[in-house]
Amino acid sequence: MVVLFQRRFAPGDDGADLTIEELVRGRMVATQFQPVVRLDTREVVGYEALVRGPAGTAFETPAQMFAAAEAAGLTWELDLVAVASAFTAAVEAGLPPQMSLFINVDPTTLGRPLPDDLARALVGAHGRFKVFLEFSEQALLDDPHATVASIDKARASGWGVSLDHIGVAPPALALMPFARPDVTKIDVSLVHRDTHPHAAQVMNAVTAHAERTKASILAVGIESEGQLRTARSLGAVLGQGYLFGAPGALPPTSSPPANPLPLIEPLPPAKFAETPFRLATAAEPALPASESMLAALAAHLERRVAADPDPIMFLACLPGNKLLSGAPLTELESVTAGASYAGVLLRRPPGQRIRGVHLAAMERDDPLQDELCVILIGPHYAALLAAQERLPGRPAGGYEYRLLYDRMTVARAARVILHRIRAAGH
Repeated sequence: MVVLFQRRFAPGDDGADLTIEELVRGRMVATQFQPVVRLDTREVVGYEALVRGPAGTAFETPAQMFAAAEAAGLTWELDLVAVASAFTAAVEAGLPPQMSLFINVDPTTLGRPLPDDLARALVGAHGRFKVFLEFSEQALLDDPHATVASIDKARASGWGVSLDHIGVAPPALALMPFARPDVTKIDVSLVHRDTHPHAAQVMNAVTAHAERTKASILAVGIESEGQLRTARSLGAVLGQGYLFGAPGALPPTSSPPANPLPLIEPLPPAKFAETPFRLATAAEPALPASESMLAALAAHLERRVAADPDPIMFLACLPGNKLLSGAPLTELESVTAGASYAGVLLRRPPGQRIRGVHLAAMERDDPLQDELCVILIGPHYAALLAAQERLPGRPAGGYEYRLLYDRMTVARAARVILHRIRAAGH
């Protein structure tokens, strides 16, 4: 283990008086590493960094440390201390650049100002390893805007993304297309019928993501040969658990893996000039539609939210302050009742909130002011209906539109809406 700063307790002092402020400011954390292996060869291809507090104190476990840090408003700094400790340990151990390093991080930490000592540790390690930032499924569900923004920052640094604790919050499965993780982590206990009621739903979503993107499935909690067989039955190609090694110090020497972990193709960052309509008509021209036809297409998608057996995300741009189907805006609550997340851009949001829906105002110069769209996306279903009134010089009346189901295009359009909702402070 590597300790950034080791407090020397006086004789008879057991550390009982240690405060979380002292722990964080004194960088009193240690890092242990647990190997990640390929299940077919058991070759070590990476390590997960696990932070630990001072032994024998009230902050020895990560849960104790971070609970106290949250209460003191120091979560972000403790998170950075943990990351810096992991990077420092990896540099000191001479970890090969082909070896992957999995780092747990809170989405709200990225982009924070770095204290000088932590900045030196992070800059000194940048580009030296294959880093995978690990976000929890719960974080993705709690704050999708911050998590997606953090993922964009990670991608811009050339890092990979790992999504952990999949299955803990099944509604977050609808958000997987935005996280677009290179590695998805599942626990082998997932298949025990008496411990996880959503196992089939979760495995279908994870398998579909891996099949579409070539992402790797990593099974954790493998402690026996029987659990290893279970992991393989889940489609996992990577494994982690006591069968392959307990958390501890990095080995003094490590051989580069023969097959380093690959990164999948990321979604391009959302650009202000991009809009759902422009994305939908980039490859094929817009089609004409009457208002009634457009309303019928939109009504079908709105009904789909409640009918889909899997978690689904609903996004829309409604400059007219009514649903694209023609229903009043107040109907959004019932339309999106079954959605994992619902977000809508409007010219002028109403004074009252609509339960379960993130409402945000568009900027005056936003090209979305002249567009209408409805987007649904989940583990297995993706649809985009984008329209605008016919342009001057074309036959009067009606709309031009595209309805498409290409998942990559739908996900890019959805990120355009999400980016604007986050920029509006939601």
